[in-house]
Amino acid sequence: MAERTQKNPLGPTGECLSENISRLRRARGMSYRELSEKLSELGRPIPTLGLSRIENRERRVDADDLMALAVALAVNPNALLLPPVSDKTEVEITAGGSVPTWKAWRWGDGREPLKDPFDEDDFADFQLNARPKGRRRYHVPGERTSDQKAAQRAASAEIAARLYPDDVPKQQAFLEREAKMDPEAWAGD
Repeated sequence: MAERTQKNPLGPTGECLSENISRLRRARGMSYRELSEKLSELGRPIPTLGLSRIENRERRVDADDLMALAVALAVNPNALLLPPVSDKTEVEITAGGSVPTWKAWRWGDGREPLKDPFDEDDFADFQLNARPKGRRRYHVPGERTSDQKAAQRAASAEIAARLYPDDVPKQQAFLEREAKMDPEAWAGD
C-alpha cells in the first residue's frame, strides 16, 4: 500500500486568518448563516459548517475563498491575513519568521521587504515587483511627471503631519526617511 503523505499543518498565518474571520464576523453581528448567504450571493458559497470549521482551524482557506471572505466582510485581504494591530507585538509569518506587527503590515502593504535589514537594492527590487506601476513607492527614474513627484511630496507631508501632529522634529525625520526612499521625488524638478 502506498504511503500517504500528511498535509502541512495549519501555520501561523492560517491561525491568524481563522481568528480574524471570527473577530470580523462577530463585529459585524453576522451569524454563520448570514455570512454563508452573503458568500453565496457573491458567487463563492461556503456552507455554515465550512465557516465553522475555518474558525475552528479545521478547514483551510484557498485564495479564492480568501478574496470572497474579504469582500463579504468588507475588508482588504491583508486584514484577514495579518493581526489587527500594528505595533511592536511580534507575529509569526509563515516562512518569514517572527517580526513586529508594524513590519508585517509594511510588508503586507507593499511598502518594504520583510527581510531585515534590507539595502537600497532590496528595496528597489521589492518595490518594482510587489506593486504595479503607479502604485510603487520606488520608481524607475524618469517615469513620473513633475506633478506626480509634487503629489508624492505633498502626500508624504500630510502623512507626517497626521502621524506626528504636534512634533515637528519627528515630522522632519519622517520626511527625511521618505526622501531617502524616493530621492527622485525629493530632488526637485
